[in-house]
Amino acid sequence: MRSANKSVLLTLFFVLALSWSNTLLAQNERDKLEKQKAEILRKIKENEKILNQTTEKRSTSLGRLKALNNQISSRASLIKAINSEVDLLDAEIAENQSIVNAMERDLQALKKEYGQMIYATQKTSSGFNQLTFLFSSSTFNQLFMRMRYIRQYGDARKKQVRQIEIVQQNLNEQIAEVARQKEQKQALLNDELSENQKLQGLQLEQKKLIAQLEQQESRIKKELEKQRESERELTSRIEDIIEAERRAAALANVDMKALSTAFEQQRGKLPWPVDEGFVSSKYGLHAHPTLKRVEINNKGIDIQTSSNATVKAVFPGKVIGVMSIPGQGITVILQHGDYFTSYSKLKAVTVKKDQQVQAGDVLGQVLTNNENVSEMKFRINATNGTVNPETWLQRKNNKP
Repeated sequence: MRSANKSVLLTLFFVLALSWSNTLLAQNERDKLEKQKAEILRKIKENEKILNQTTEKRSTSLGRLKALNNQISSRASLIKAINSEVDLLDAEIAENQSIVNAMERDLQALKKEYGQMIYATQKTSSGFNQLTFLFSSSTFNQLFMRMRYIRQYGDARKKQVRQIEIVQQNLNEQIAEVARQKEQKQALLNDELSENQKLQGLQLEQKKLIAQLEQQESRIKKELEKQRESERELTSRIEDIIEAERRAAALANVDMKALSTAFEQQRGKLPWPVDEGFVSSKYGLHAHPTLKRVEINNKGIDIQTSSNATVKAVFPGKVIGVMSIPGQGITVILQHGDYFTSYSKLKAVTVKKDQQVQAGDVLGQVLTNNENVSEMKFRINATNGTVNPETWLQRKNNKP
């Protein structure tokens, strides 16, 4: 009987220990998913403001399409995170239900054993009471042994009752936990349904907007050509200023190694030049969002943000150029040893040439174009030309 009790308690201990371990791991995973969801929701709210801004003057614009595409991507990411949380809860519920089943079996075994103890006591005590049992002892030693037996048997019954109570309490807690998890799952499924409906609405809006923009192909092509021309001028002017600065540094025998190394060590860690927004045009060669068989070769990245957003330096450096180009607004160029960062499409600047700036210092404000789209261009030039700024900036799940 003691062996059976011990087996049940060991099983209970093992089950509860396993449950605790699994719960801890699952909780850590849930915490990660909750943080991920909170970050996505923050971005959705942030992007909603940018999206609404694009409709104030013109409802059909490339800026609106880019904001819409980003919102769709964010909604899809949110649904994916919710699905991951549902899958995690499904696994937890199944695990906890198996624990409930095991505990129910253990509880039945303990109750059965206790019943056998009661039956044995009644059978033994029928026909004489404990006093008769004690005083019928032939020796004092036998009396002592019988007293100890009665006490031990009474203690065993009390322990058995206590074991049953412990198992029952843990079982009730486990059942309550399963019920709570099922409620959480249902809430998540409701959220998923709601987000799917929002996503479908955005996708329908996207489809209509693309169709409208395709009908404006002629206008978009003219605007694209103007944009390409202004960007060619921007690239040429930036490269000329950088080259002139490099020649001056070489003539003055200025050692740029320490500052260059410091900048290189920040690869993947640089702060974003604006506090909110998203990459609306990636680095390098990629397809135009609406014009078929038309590609865009971007020397930097475009970041769509909110109106009047402040633009900040991503690393300490010296202002080596401030210039204005039609179609590109004002551009500020900073030197960081052998590396250079440039910030274009600004409407106003707060720095001047040869000024030293620190990371986070405000350089100016983002320009809002005639379609009510606020977008800046960010470039990084290394010794052999431009590099992809996204690989140098902090990951998007930490920053815009």
